[in-house]
Amino acid sequence: MKSFKVGSIVLATEQGLGYLAKSFYDNGIITDVYVHPHSSRTNHYEWYPDRLINIDSLLECDVLFFFEEVFNWKLIVRAREKGIKTILMPMYECTRSPLPYSPDLILSPSELDYDYYDRVGERLNVPVDVKWKLREKAITFVHNAGNGGLGGRNGTKELLESMKYVKSPIKLIIRSQVPIKEIKDNRIEYRIGTFNDIWDEGDVFIFPEKFNGLSLPLQEAFASGMLVMAGDRYPINTWLPKEPLIKVDSYKKERLAVSFDSAIYKPTDIAKKIDEWYNRDIRAYSQQGQLFNQYNSWENLKEKYIKVMSQLLEGQDF
Repeated sequence: MKSFKVGSIVLATEQGLGYLAKSFYDNGIITDVYVHPHSSRTNHYEWYPDRLINIDSLLECDVLFFFEEVFNWKLIVRAREKGIKTILMPMYECTRSPLPYSPDLILSPSELDYDYYDRVGERLNVPVDVKWKLREKAITFVHNAGNGGLGGRNGTKELLESMKYVKSPIKLIIRSQVPIKEIKDNRIEYRIGTFNDIWDEGDVFIFPEKFNGLSLPLQEAFASGMLVMAGDRYPINTWLPKEPLIKVDSYKKERLAVSFDSAIYKPTDIAKKIDEWYNRDIRAYSQQGQLFNQYNSWENLKEKYIKVMSQLLEGQDF
């Protein structure tokens, strides 16, 4: 077990970035946190009952580990002056470019992020922490709308539009943390709020997302044993089974922190893929997810994160 302290500035909100940081804290990689208050969402300070500190106390850590956003970029300069190593896990579409200050190590969570930073630094998956179970037939489809997603990137609107073309008697569960514009269809069940054990129910996770590099929902759904029906786009199609992936009709340029390609899907193509897979035997795909779960578990990857940080502290170049 590591004997050094790792600090971070985190969001403690029910969204991807909040859950990502919490998983690294819960699994002992992050030891000390300062919660950056979110202006419009509930801040769950109770997630960090033992190691909630102020920003200046972060400079007593050995390593500072940031997820997507540093919030206080001059902290990298202050850390360097004190001999503290800094790590940034970027999300290419939302991390500032160019970086205001360069960390000691860029740790890319996807091939797309790694490509964006010219394959500098290290490439390491984000671990998953979900239970696997065998799924047998593609009957119940599940979609997580989340908080809506930047630019509608989760594909909720397109999925709902596709249902008027779907011929099969599927069950579609739409989960959303915020109210959404519903369409009337007795095959659709809407659930609004936040839920536990979200990967226990359903056979197929359908998520026609548009531009993610890292996608925790896709990783977790696959690791839980579900058939994953996402977009046939890079880098998703490099690690998910390709047969269930949805055709990308075209791309358009969008911009958040950087300019990037955003996938466009035709509702008819989404419907075609749903009908193609409805009621099919998916056990072989579910078992592939079990292997993914084992390889990308915290049990397997935690030591790799510790090794990277140890090498950084020892002065190794990456």
